[in-house]
Amino acid sequence: MTPEIATSSLFWVILVFYVSFVLGAGLFFARNNQSTEDFFFGGRRFSWWLIGMSMLATGVGSHSFAKYASKGFEYGFSSTMTYMNDWFFMPLLLFGWIPIIYYMKVNSIPEYFERRFNSTVRNLSTFTMILYLIGYIGIGLLALGSLLQPILGWDIETIIITIALISGIYVSLGGQTAIIFTDFLQGVVLLFAGLLIFGLGIAYLGGFDIFWNALSTTNKLPLADFNSPPDFNFVGVFWQDGVVGSVGFAFMNQAVIMRFLSSRSVAHARRATMMNVLVFLPIATIAVSNAGWVARAITNTSPEVLAETTNPNSIFTVVAGIVASSEAVFAFLVAAVVAALMSSLDSQINASAAVVVNDIYTPRAKNPSEKTRLRVSMLTSAGVTIIGIGAAFLFAQYGTIYEAHGAFHSVVTPPMVTMIFLGIFWQRFSAQAAVLSFVLGSVFIVLGIIYPFELITPFAHGTEFVPEKPYSYIRALYNLVACVSIGVIVTLFTKPPKNYDHIKGLTLWTIKDGAEYFKGAKVNPNAGITITVPGSEIIVSEDENNKICLPQKYMDQIKGNVGDLMYISDKRWYLGGLKSTHANLGSVSKFDGVIISKDVQRHAQFDLSRDLIIELEV
Repeated sequence: MTPEIATSSLFWVILVFYVSFVLGAGLFFARNNQSTEDFFFGGRRFSWWLIGMSMLATGVGSHSFAKYASKGFEYGFSSTMTYMNDWFFMPLLLFGWIPIIYYMKVNSIPEYFERRFNSTVRNLSTFTMILYLIGYIGIGLLALGSLLQPILGWDIETIIITIALISGIYVSLGGQTAIIFTDFLQGVVLLFAGLLIFGLGIAYLGGFDIFWNALSTTNKLPLADFNSPPDFNFVGVFWQDGVVGSVGFAFMNQAVIMRFLSSRSVAHARRATMMNVLVFLPIATIAVSNAGWVARAITNTSPEVLAETTNPNSIFTVVAGIVASSEAVFAFLVAAVVAALMSSLDSQINASAAVVVNDIYTPRAKNPSEKTRLRVSMLTSAGVTIIGIGAAFLFAQYGTIYEAHGAFHSVVTPPMVTMIFLGIFWQRFSAQAAVLSFVLGSVFIVLGIIYPFELITPFAHGTEFVPEKPYSYIRALYNLVACVSIGVIVTLFTKPPKNYDHIKGLTLWTIKDGAEYFKGAKVNPNAGITITVPGSEIIVSEDENNKICLPQKYMDQIKGNVGDLMYISDKRWYLGGLKSTHANLGSVSKFDGVIISKDVQRHAQFDLSRDLIIELEV
């Protein structure tokens, strides 16, 4: 069925229209990029609901549809275990990590490591971060290629290159603003399509009762067996996908960090995270997995329609071709998969460019101008995309997307996760310990690959050793224990500093210092007070100093002090902060009107015929 549909004009009209729309968004939002601050962080001004949907779209890529549908086909409802892990670390993320990186004005994880430890740790983490992000790009491209190959009939290499070029173009042009706004649309599309295929599948089978009864008891269990089978068990999934994977994704993935930093405030970053974890992810769990459940029910009832030997990587699109009620519906489902890939890929490309520019180019360049940095950012985005194509071909050697994704996570992320968590919780954790955790930890990781039976067996929780795939899941625990142990031992044998003033604001216990660093003064207890200013009262000054001056009547209402941070936005909430900016409160205006600098107006692009909302920030 699917090859015929893929060659129809309606299919291509829908698919081309969607891709063209995304490219158009890149061109449209390119005008907002006046600096690397805009290109990478969108001006740090977006509302929580827009950031929350963007976070969802970043996390739920085509690899999610590929890997969870494949595991749903093989093991049923237990394929959703990974998404439940996000609940465990949410408190630390909300009240620890987010305020630390936001208040300390950290632009990248490597930058945090230099400020927390030293430049050596920054350099080591920069290399790892780029490797991590390019790996994510490669896995996403491979996943989409696997999903589209049975539909289009093209070589998987052609599909990968085509999608990579399209994504690279609009990211290179539009930057973070284009990503956030297109992610909102793509997030809605992928959730709706994921739930739609479930409804179509139930209808195809003849009702929910038939679907339910077609599944075995094992397929209905929400959790896998504790330590079997060796390639999919509870303990392995917990350590690989939950701790190393999910924690690594939320705490060290530069693309996710950039979502936090694109928020208008810490409060909005927290709201976005809560909305993502508590609302969107439970829905996404069903959306990305259910094609596998439907496939299992079809195979059990009609094996002539869907064979047991079907490639697990292509389950989503195969099921879509079976249950789709029309060409238009099928094309929409395929567009959703493309949306899922592009919404993750654009974030990883932009994040890779941010790390290259912030942690490699800028520290070594001689005072580059913002124009030069912006040009380098765009060129880096294009270059990273090309390298990601090569990474996709490397990951193709794995049997499934799930295996490739898991193996990648378990090897790359443990040193970084160790340094982040020990760095946050333990003030004494030293720079020497961080370096050796990384270097010696990597040595032990390699040794675990070479001698899995000898080194990983003590951590295996009774999981069977399979020589063809030696501890493919439990390897993450061994790698994590190795890195943490080295860090703890070296720290205990390292002389502690006389004081910890140099890391104020960079640990869980000094977040209050971070808030004061962010503002540059004591935190105003009146933060949150909001006033509305008619557009007719606004005067634009020729000064370029990022200042706003309020007349006395408004100063009395907002209870601000000179130097306080203000958030100024268009009154239209549905813009999500597109026309908004931060500015410092200057001296009291001698005029009745509100004076904003030319710099503020240029960044926010206010329509001064409309009212503005001014809020007292931290």
